[in-house]
Amino acid sequence: MTAQIKGYTLVDSGEGRKLERYGSKVIDRPSSLSAWARRKRGHTWEDAHATYSPPDRWAFSDTRFTTWAVEIEGVTIELELMSNGQLGIFPEHALYLPLVRDHIARLGNNGARPIRVLNLFAYTGLATAFCAKMPNVTVTHVDLAKRAIERAKHNASLNNIPNDRIRWIVDDALGFMAREQRKESFYDVVIIDPPSFSRVTKTNSWTLEEKAPDIMNLTLSILSPKAGCVFFTNHSTASTSDVVRNIALDTYNDRGVEIEIKPLSLKEESTERLLPAGSLIVLSHAE
Repeated sequence: MTAQIKGYTLVDSGEGRKLERYGSKVIDRPSSLSAWARRKRGHTWEDAHATYSPPDRWAFSDTRFTTWAVEIEGVTIELELMSNGQLGIFPEHALYLPLVRDHIARLGNNGARPIRVLNLFAYTGLATAFCAKMPNVTVTHVDLAKRAIERAKHNASLNNIPNDRIRWIVDDALGFMAREQRKESFYDVVIIDPPSFSRVTKTNSWTLEEKAPDIMNLTLSILSPKAGCVFFTNHSTASTSDVVRNIALDTYNDRGVEIEIKPLSLKEESTERLLPAGSLIVLSHAE
């Protein structure tokens, strides 16, 4: 998927860096995958509003700032220059939001029936706010990091989303799904963005390669048995996408399920070059 993202632009990339425009700000950050030459020179890079240098330093071309608001695919979200170089958003996730909207509209008959969305490893809530703005949709937002939840709540407030549209859960996503499975609590849409590595506690950690089967089996166990869809993003290895696909095929005996694997790539503003950003597995079924 390489569609343009409203509110975001990959201005240029190369030589281990990426230059991105988020709303009114241009940000220069490291990119280990940008192993090619930059196309733009001179002031294009030098005039970036903020430039990150590991392990924790931001430099500014003019006025210092820490936060600013942007509108990404119709969702207002506050970004922050964090000490680890992150901003509070992964722009590639905005690529599939229109597809999520289309599936929700189909499942909900364009708002005629309620739709339950589960957003796992939900971070600062871009997808949560996007879905909760749709008519007759409620979202359960799950993330283990309390600070991410607080930022997601703030972003929801920026979009004037009523409090009863979103349920906030500070929890391990796998543990939450296991409890929902026991309660036979089902969701029409599951959005899940598992990290490549997760440390749940000081003594409990896992990699996506080893946990992918458990994660996918739990995800499918809480998907609506009548009709539903899963949006599973993978930033680990290419093989993980095939593992997820094969588990879904086994679950549905190769029948009544549609599975697509789409690359998530960010296209540069004025070239045909693509910056890889993982893959998306879309699973939908209907009896």
